Amino acid sequence: MQPPIFLKINFSWFFCFLLILLIFPISYAAEENFELKVVKGDKLINICQKYLEDPQKWKEVAAINKLKNPDLIYPGQKLIIPVHLLKGTPWDARVSFIKGEVLIQEKGKEEWIGLNLNDLVKQGSTIKTGDKSAVEITFEDGASFYLRSNTTLGLTTAQKKGDFYTARKLFLQKGNTILRSVPPSGARSRSEVVTQNAVAGVRGTDFRASVDQDETTRMEVLHGAIELEAKKQKVEVKEGEGSLVKKGEPPLKPRKLLPAPAPVDLELLYKSMPISIKFTSVEKAVFYRIMLARDKEIKDIVYEKVIKPAEKFLLTGIEDGLYYLQSQSIDDLGIEGFPSPPVELRIRLNPLPPYIESPTRDAELKKKSVTFKWLKVADAVKYHLQIATESEFKTLIIDKKDIKDTEFIAENLEFRRYWFRLRSIAADGYAGLWSDPLGFTILPPPPAPPLEKPAVGKDEITIRWRDLGKGIHYEFQMAKDGDFQQILHEQKVEKPEITLPKPKEIGTYYVRTKAIDPDGYAGDFSAPQSFEIKPPPPPIPVLNKPEVRWQEVYISWPDLGKDIRYHFQLSEDPEFQELLFEKKLDKPEVVFPKPTQIGEYYVRAKAIDAAGRAGDYSLPQTFKLTHGIPYVPVGVLILLGLLILVL
Repeated sequence: MQPPIFLKINFSWFFCFLLILLIFPISYAAEENFELKVVKGDKLINICQKYLEDPQKWKEVAAINKLKNPDLIYPGQKLIIPVHLLKGTPWDARVSFIKGEVLIQEKGKEEWIGLNLNDLVKQGSTIKTGDKSAVEITFEDGASFYLRSNTTLGLTTAQKKGDFYTARKLFLQKGNTILRSVPPSGARSRSEVVTQNAVAGVRGTDFRASVDQDETTRMEVLHGAIELEAKKQKVEVKEGEGSLVKKGEPPLKPRKLLPAPAPVDLELLYKSMPISIKFTSVEKAVFYRIMLARDKEIKDIVYEKVIKPAEKFLLTGIEDGLYYLQSQSIDDLGIEGFPSPPVELRIRLNPLPPYIESPTRDAELKKKSVTFKWLKVADAVKYHLQIATESEFKTLIIDKKDIKDTEFIAENLEFRRYWFRLRSIAADGYAGLWSDPLGFTILPPPPAPPLEKPAVGKDEITIRWRDLGKGIHYEFQMAKDGDFQQILHEQKVEKPEITLPKPKEIGTYYVRTKAIDPDGYAGDFSAPQSFEIKPPPPPIPVLNKPEVRWQEVYISWPDLGKDIRYHFQLSEDPEFQELLFEKKLDKPEVVFPKPTQIGEYYVRAKAIDAAGRAGDYSLPQTFKLTHGIPYVPVGVLILLGLLILVL
C-alpha cells in the first residue's frame, strides 16, 4: 500500500478546517454528491484542481469527508465531492419547436435576434416570445422547457458536471413555461426555476411555472415534486398539487389540482363555422382554459381562450385540418389543473359553398326558363344543384350533381315558388356544405283577356275585351287563318278595344289579343274570335206601280240578274204585321187575286241570291180598291160564256 503523504499544517489552517468540519456536513447533507476513488499518486489539492469549479473549495471537500489530515489520503479511499462544487461544462440546448416571432439575446450582447428551428441556445441567453408565438428548447438528455406567448426566460445556467451530473437554472421574468424532465437513468440532474420572488428546486419533474403582471408566481406539478422557497420558507409541492407565491410573501400551502373538463357531444366532422363546444362542469373551477392545436403535444396552438364553465367555446376562422383540443380547469387562485387528454377535432369547410349571383333571394321571375349563376370556388371541380318545391328539399324537381360550369339553365318550370341550394365538390369527391337555401317565384303572366264577339259595322269592325287593370296594355292580332300564320294586322294598344276598317275581301277573319304588364311581361294570347265578311246582299227591287185588274193584281220590277229569286208580301198595314199574301218567286213579277175588301193595300219584295242571302225589302208600293168584285155564281159565268160563243 502507498505510504501516506504528509504535509505540514499550521495552527490557523487547522482551526479553519475544524470549523468547516463542523458546518458543512449539515449544509450539504441533502446535496447531490460525486464519489471519487483515490488512485496512486493522487493528492487532495490536485483532485480539487482537476474537478472543482473553484479549487480553493478543497477545504469543504476535506470537511465533508472528515479528513483529519487533508494531506493524508490513500489509494482505494473513496472521496465524496458535492456536485455543486464540481467544474461544469456549458451544455447548449437546441430549438426543437418554434412558432411565430421568438427572439434571443445572448450573454454579454445587447441586440435581440430572431431564433430559428434547430438553433443552439447557449448558457446565459435570454429568450422572449411575442403574441401568438411559442418555442421549445430541448437538451441532449431529453429535458425541455416550452415558452408560451409573451414569455421572457433566461437560461442562467446549463452545465454538465463530469459525466454524471447536469445542472440547469432558469430565470422566469414573466409569462408561462412548461418544464419537462426525464426520469433519472444513471446521470443525475438538478434544475432550478427562479422568479422575482420564488425559487423552485426540481429533479425529474414535469411542472408549469408562470409569473403574471402582479409578479405572482404559480407552480403546478404534473409529475414528480418540487421544493418551492420564498421568504426563507419552503414547501414541498407534490404531484397533482399547485401553489403560488405573491410578491413579498411566503409560499401558499399546496392545494390539489382540479381535474380537466371534458367536451360534450363532439361531432366527427365540422363543416361550418362558428363551431360551438360545451364542456362538462368541474366543481370549484371558476374558469376553463381551452386550447386548439395542430399537434397532440399542444405546442402549435392555433387558438386559445379562457372561458367561464357555463360558456361555450366558439371557433371561427379556422382552416381545414385535423386539430387537437385540450382543456384544463382554473381555480379561484388562478392555479390551473391537469390538462385533459388531447381530443381530435376535424374541420373541413372547403370547398366552400359558391357565392350565388342569380337568382337573388326571393326573386320574382317572369319566364319559365331560369338561369342559375355562381362564382367559381378555387378548390371545386364541380357543383351540385338542387331545386325543390319546398324549403326542406324533400320534393326535388332538379338534382344535378355534376355541373362543371358556373351556370345552369332550368327549362319549363311551372308558375309557382321554388327553393334552390348549391354546394361545391372537391377533386377527392368530398362535397362541401350546402349554400343557404334561396327562394324564388316564377310569376304567371297576365291572363289572356277574353274577347267579345266582334261588332261588324258597315265600314268598320270593333273588337273589345275585358279590361285587366291599370298599367296593362295589349297586343292585338288579326289573321286570315286560325293559326295566325297570315297576320293581316298587328298592333299594341293601351285600351281594351280596337276599331279597324272593315276588310273588303269576303271571308272569315280571326282576331286575338294578349296582355302585357308594365315590365313588358306578356301573357298568352286569348282564344281566337272570328267574324265573317259576307258578299253584299242583292240590291233592293224597285217595284213598279201595281196594275189592278178585274179579278187580279199584277206587279213587276226590274230583273236583278241571273240566279236571283224574290220574296213578295201583301199586307193591309204598312208594317206588314199581318200578311194577306206571301210568295217566293223565280221571276221579277207576281200576279195574285184581287182582294175582295175595299181599302188600301201594301206590297213589297226583296231579292235572294243563289247562296240564300236576302237583301232588304223594297219600299212598299200601294194600291186602293174603291169597290169590291161582284159575286157571280159559277153556273152563271158558264152560261154567259156559252151565250157569247153563240152570238
